[in-house]
Formats: sequence, structure tokens, C-alpha cells
Amino acid sequence: MTIDNGAGPDAAKAPAVMESDRTVVHRGVRSMHRQRRLLRIGILALIVLYVLLSVLPFYFLFVRTFVSTKDSTDLWLWIPPAEQVNMNANVGNLSVYLNLDIGDLKEQWDIPPTEYLDPRWNLNRVSEEYGVPEQTIRDTLRPHGRFNGWIVLLGNSDFWTATLRTILVAGLGIIGINVLGIMTGTGLAGLRHRFHRLIYATFLLEIVIPPFLILLPQFLLVNKIQALIPGASQPGLVRDVSQLAVIVGLYIKGGALSTMIFTSSIGAIPRELEEAAEIDGASRWQYIRHVLLPLMKVPIAGLTVIMLPFFWNDFLQPFVYLDSGNTTLQPLIQSFTGQYTTNFRIVYTGVFVSILPLVVIYFLFRKWFISGVLEGAVKG
Repeated sequence: MTIDNGAGPDAAKAPAVMESDRTVVHRGVRSMHRQRRLLRIGILALIVLYVLLSVLPFYFLFVRTFVSTKDSTDLWLWIPPAEQVNMNANVGNLSVYLNLDIGDLKEQWDIPPTEYLDPRWNLNRVSEEYGVPEQTIRDTLRPHGRFNGWIVLLGNSDFWTATLRTILVAGLGIIGINVLGIMTGTGLAGLRHRFHRLIYATFLLEIVIPPFLILLPQFLLVNKIQALIPGASQPGLVRDVSQLAVIVGLYIKGGALSTMIFTSSIGAIPRELEEAAEIDGASRWQYIRHVLLPLMKVPIAGLTVIMLPFFWNDFLQPFVYLDSGNTTLQPLIQSFTGQYTTNFRIVYTGVFVSILPLVVIYFLFRKWFISGVLEGAVKG
């Protein structure tokens, strides 16, 4: 007699079905891991592409610092070969084309200062007339075949003084706009009164007024004020300092952006902190210094990141208000452009070098900037 234990044909198939299910699950897991791996690779590729696209303009600008004026209309993906010294070139053309001083050439070629070096002579005639070895002439001019922009710009004392002025003006502008922004934001925080809103709206008018619209009346007003300063109308230290003070004042005047940033940031701080400081006997200045300033890292970092490139790269206001001998970087770079010819190597080198300080500042303070942004992104 056969005893039925309840196991039918399906029971024999169960292990095979379970094994098949495991296989399907394993395949699904492997497929999921493969998709995640491909996703990571794709994200990494996009990040690398973004970085390359961000760095590419700086690379092309760096390459342009070595491209001569006659080749400036061509596309160069790499540093071009150095120009060879042409002994048939005229001295005058070389001095204009390479921004060289004929007096310096005479000194390097051991030509007496009293001798007249005719700019119409070519280099072969200079070698014959003054007994200058041809190799000496070639050795003098060979570095300019590739590094002319760097040699002329970095060897120009005006470049270094203009850089110092730019650092001074931009630094004072950043400090001033943050200090005045904090003071304004402290007074207008919360917009508790109706006249606070009126003052706040007046500050915001700066956004809707085009700077070029007020350039002429602003220039006339600045001239009137400078005329009241003794010695400001004559070349000298007083005039130079007063002009730089004007630039700093124009940078920090009535900042609509700084007012918005600090008014909203300070208004979000609980009033209980201020009341607790008053109960502890803190003065208004002590409250700002010991309580408010430590909480202002985020708006200070944000405003600095936004305004520093503007102050550093500003061309219009230094060009209008500063004398040519008391100028900043951007007007100085523009001064290398001529009416009939321009040495583009110097211009591109100047633009590239003027960017480097901003990059250095970012790398030095990037942790501070990023931490400030992250603090603002985390609630509580």
C-alpha cells in the first residue's frame, strides 16, 4: 500500500525554483551595482569635464601671453615657438613692437650714451657701426622672442606700484563695505519702524540707478570736494592720497547689496541675545563686537566673495578719478595699448597676472568661505 505524505510533483520542483530565484536576485544585485558604478563614473566624468571647462579659459589666456602680435588672430592650443632674431629688423621697429627702450639697448650693447642710435638702422648696421658682436645682439633680443610680455611687464616698476595701490584700494573697500554694512544692518534690523523701511528702500535705489547715469554729476561733485583739500590740485602725495580715498569712498558708499545682506542676517538673530547682553551690562559696541560679529561670518564671507573681484578688476572709476601716474592695475594694462600698434603679449600677460591674486586669495581662504556657506545651510 502506498502512503501519500502530501509531497507531489511540485515538491520536487521547489529546489529548482528557489535556485532560479536566487539567480535572478543575484543578477539584479549585480545589475544594480553595475548601474551604481556607471552612475559614479558618469558623475566623476561630469565633474572632471566641468573642472576642465572652468580651467580652459585660464589656460588659453596663459598661452596668449606668449603669442606675438602678428599671430594674435590665430588659434594657439599650445605655447608657440620662439621668434628668431632678424638682423635686418630696424631698431625703431623693434623698440615699438617689443616695447623696448633704446637707451637700455645701448647700455646692454656697450654703446656710449652720447652716441646717437638711429632707429632707422637695422641690427646688422648697428653691429658694424659700433662693433657690437652679432651674438651679443642675438643674446639680448632672444628672450623677447617668447617672454617679451613677462619681461616688459614684470620689469616695469609702474606695474608693481599699481599692484600695491590695487591691493590697498580693494582691501580698504572690502573692510569698509563690511563695517558700514554691519552698522547699517544693525540699525535697520527687523525694520521695526516705518521710517526704517523708508531708509531701507532709499538704500535699494542704488540697484535701479545705472552707474553711467550719475557718472558726470558724481565726477563734478568729487572735483568740488577735492578742491577744498589744500594741495589736492597740485601733483604730489596729498593729491595721490585724496584720489585713492575717493575710490575707496565710491566703493563703500550706500551699498545696496551689503545693506540687504546684513539687514536680513541681523534681523534673523533673536532679540533675546541683545536683551541678554544689555542685562549683563554690555554696551552697544560690546554687543556688536562680542555677540554680533561672531555670527556674521556667513554674510561677511558672501559679501567678500561677491565684491572683491569687482573692486580688484574695476576699470572705470580708477580710469576716471586717478591720474595716470597714480593708477591701479586695469587702467595700467590698458595704457599698453597704442593708437597704431599694440603689443598684445603685454596686455594678455597683464590680464593673466592680475587674475592670480584672486586665485591665491580664494585658495588661502577657501575653507573659511566654504565653512561660512555650510553654516548658513544647516538649520539651527
